[in-house]
Amino acid sequence: MALRLEEGLKLGIQTIHRQGDFETGPWLPRIDDLVAFVEDVDATGFDEIWLGDHVSFAIPFLDPLLMIAQATVASRRLVFGTGVYLLPLRHPGPVAKMTATLDHLSEGRFIFGVGVGGEFPKEYEVCGVPREERGHRLTESIEAVRALWSGRPASYRGRHFSFEDVPMLPPPRQTGGPPIWCGGRRPPALRRAGRLADGYVSYVVTPDMFARALAEIDAAAESAPATCSLHA
Repeated sequence: MALRLEEGLKLGIQTIHRQGDFETGPWLPRIDDLVAFVEDVDATGFDEIWLGDHVSFAIPFLDPLLMIAQATVASRRLVFGTGVYLLPLRHPGPVAKMTATLDHLSEGRFIFGVGVGGEFPKEYEVCGVPREERGHRLTESIEAVRALWSGRPASYRGRHFSFEDVPMLPPPRQTGGPPIWCGGRRPPALRRAGRLADGYVSYVVTPDMFARALAEIDAAAESAPATCSLHA
């Protein structure tokens, strides 16, 4: 089916904790800094906060799921999302448990944005994941996570992940689990968004690149029916 834009415009901001450009000495993030930031974003009228993800990066980088878990206490209104979580670096089983838990801790205010990354090969090396498998692993992981979110004993058999009759309770708070939005700029990522995702996370694109991406996602969605809400 053809993709459709959600009605209305929502505004989000990316990042919470980030080391300041002019800080000296060790970076020691403080709870009060996070709370003050989230409260300011809420009071300013934004709708969402998004956080990126890296296991190994050129600058200090904290885990996004843990930051969201802490941030949801500072705002009862904002929606929180990962933009994007590098799912191929992890096994989908523990990720399904963590994200279902986060969906409850946020009272259903969580969007699970996922992508492949790959710009920093060392994080694939340290996680023991071949970088060339990242696309296939992401596709399988999305399918496996959704199966584990069902609230029923789940089975999955793929090239990289297989399990049989695995119960995982409780299921997420949102019916069917948190929306899964896919990021990426290359054709395989855009086709994956159209086939499997509930939405698209664009990042560092021009207007022309965004228009072409929507056309590719739309074509993939036509061949594999899905409902997709789009996010720039």
